[in-house]
Amino acid sequence: MLLVNNDSQTNTCFLIWLYSMENIKLKLPMSLRAIKLKDFQKYISIIDKNPDANTDFLEIKLMEIFCGLRYDKIKDLPVGIFDETVAIVNGLFQSKTPLVNRFKLIGSDNVEVEFGFVPNLDKMSMGEYIDLTNYIKETDDLHKAMAVLYRPIHPSYEGKKSYRISSYQGTDAYSEILKDMPVDIALGAKVFFWTLGIKLSALMTNSFQQEFQEIQTLSEEEKKGLIASMHGIKNSMLLQEAKHSELMKLL
Repeated sequence: MLLVNNDSQTNTCFLIWLYSMENIKLKLPMSLRAIKLKDFQKYISIIDKNPDANTDFLEIKLMEIFCGLRYDKIKDLPVGIFDETVAIVNGLFQSKTPLVNRFKLIGSDNVEVEFGFVPNLDKMSMGEYIDLTNYIKETDDLHKAMAVLYRPIHPSYEGKKSYRISSYQGTDAYSEILKDMPVDIALGAKVFFWTLGIKLSALMTNSFQQEFQEIQTLSEEEKKGLIASMHGIKNSMLLQEAKHSELMKLL
């Protein structure tokens, strides 16, 4: 017998499988909004660390991480329920992830904080840009990249269309709490930055090329090195965008 209990607030439903006189409670995410970034990072880390792992191993890990089941419970599930659950979760990662400008999180102190996406990427400081391009490359560091792209909105802007976010003080302040952000928001921001960031990188490179020519304290070799670094960031984003697309196909 299969009982279903929906939770609209968390975008999950609980499938309670009554099997062999024992209740097995399976937490099934109904959308990516129900999956936390830290759980996605944990699963991708397992994939990366086990390149030769078979499908059964990865699917069991998927059930453990995203459905909250221990292995001793998973092995008792009927094959049909197991396969259908894996298919549903894998299907979620084929969903579109549009940019979300604002979202709320409840911290460990039980205080709700609203985060906002950087309003103007083209006004981002060079320090923010370098941190972002460094952290956005690897899934393990994605929460740090999100701490650059998303910061708390000033309370006076609550309920208003426009908003102002906190100034950038490095990633330490908010990266840990952002591990709990919905993974669809993180992936949407990542793809948005790659799409716009490639264009932004080209614009910044051209701008820096002009500015460097006016800086007398830099040698010609140093100027060329900085410009080459900017071109490298652009090429890196193109490569990472391609890797992300391939990764999503594997899920």
